[in-house]
Amino acid sequence: MKYEFGTITVQAEICEDQNQQIKTKSDVLERYGSLQDEVKERLYAVFLTRSNRFIGDKLVSLGSQGATQFDAPDVIRTASLVNAGAVILVHNHPSGDPTPSKTDIERTEQLYNTLENLGIDLLDHVIIAPNNAHSMKQEQNGPYQPS
Repeated sequence: MKYEFGTITVQAEICEDQNQQIKTKSDVLERYGSLQDEVKERLYAVFLTRSNRFIGDKLVSLGSQGATQFDAPDVIRTASLVNAGAVILVHNHPSGDPTPSKTDIERTEQLYNTLENLGIDLLDHVIIAPNNAHSMKQEQNGPYQPS
């Protein structure tokens, strides 16, 4: 498996294999489930059209065994450059517990608010651990809490 930290490849037309809609935890797991086997935390930003069609993804953070931080301005810039209508964050917790940390929730909420101001939806933040996964949207964490 090859990882290119901080790059994104985008095609001018959506190809058949990239015509997939990604909007649920199951969709994310189908595409990024192999993260459960990683020994260091990796955080991807997945860029989508307004109809949730895959545009591209970008590894925005490569952390340690127990933590990762991402550069929110990088996610915002890339979303703008690829004309994304929506973004999904996905990262792994090698510890085995997919429960979001306080920092995960706070950073997700900050990014959610900034993207919302730009008219871009942050659809979800999915955390993958060995044999388990957590969707902040489904579990109503951070910005996804009912008002």
